[in-house]
Amino acid sequence: MAQQLTAQQRATLFGQATRQNLQMLPQVQVTQENATYSFTLPKARLLSKVFLNVEAVANCKSTAGSIALDNFSPYKILRRVSLDLNNGFMPFQVSGRDLAIYNMARLNSNQMLSQKATMRGMNYVESGANNVAGVNNKIQFTIPLSVVLNERDPVGLVLLQNDTTNITVTIDVATLSNAYALNTGNSDAVTFQSMTITPMVETFTVPQTPEAIPDLSVLKLVSSKTDTFSAGSESTLKLNVGTIYRKLFIYLEDNNGVPLTDQQLTGNFQLVFNQADVPYQVKPTLLSHMNDMYIGYPLPAGVWCFDFSNQGIPNYGGSRDYIDTERLTEFWIKFTPQVAGKITVISENLSRLKN
Repeated sequence: MAQQLTAQQRATLFGQATRQNLQMLPQVQVTQENATYSFTLPKARLLSKVFLNVEAVANCKSTAGSIALDNFSPYKILRRVSLDLNNGFMPFQVSGRDLAIYNMARLNSNQMLSQKATMRGMNYVESGANNVAGVNNKIQFTIPLSVVLNERDPVGLVLLQNDTTNITVTIDVATLSNAYALNTGNSDAVTFQSMTITPMVETFTVPQTPEAIPDLSVLKLVSSKTDTFSAGSESTLKLNVGTIYRKLFIYLEDNNGVPLTDQQLTGNFQLVFNQADVPYQVKPTLLSHMNDMYIGYPLPAGVWCFDFSNQGIPNYGGSRDYIDTERLTEFWIKFTPQVAGKITVISENLSRLKN
């Protein structure tokens, strides 16, 4: 009888029998705002990541000579990004802003929100303006959709060369004005000029020996959930159960879209299991400091993170602290805001596929 290999043994053999491939896909030409564009991934190898390189030109008019940038510029020009496996699972189903927030829990992730002074930077936004003909400004960024857990472990890989699987990336484009914080007093106006989306896929070759094929039964799912909350009382957001939680990002904003500060929350953030078990009770300011300590830089205003995969290096810890909600009937987040507003929770979950 053949020896049954563990997932760790298969991962080791996979690393010896495969190699990385980076392949460009045809450019998507965006002809108008508030429209939907999609492309299908080629049926070759094992999928690890999809990179989206976005380039746009916006004409900006303002009596102030420039237009301020939005807090999450320029990612909000993507209203929704989804990765559909056509088997009932969507590994990614988030807005551009939420995708940027999700990508902050990894090494060197401070590049996500630092608008560079050079176009070689990962995030580049120009904001010059005048009140006559306007100024054409370049917007450029690259953002990844990673289906694997991290750069080291072959967990979450998706088999592309499969007759029954068709993987589609769908992008809902919003407006280029979402990259800016418009001031009506300055007669700010942003007009669409052009936009392209250039995809690239990172894949790995399928090993010829069956023993070297990694465990493909784990699928990573990234999604977001939004709800409203009232001022001055404890608020509860009920999260979905049935999968394993690996990360939770919390984004709080008031009714005007202004991010909440640590001081606008009283009490602690609480993660509650089955209504009574509370393994996590953390003061918002302390959680902000822990995020700075572990991720390496302060998260943007209004953002807090519970990263159950961080055991010294972001995104590279084991499964010790994962929250398995398959055995839970309720999973809640509790917090007490001083002002009314909206909460968005971006979660990374693991689901085990069954034969």
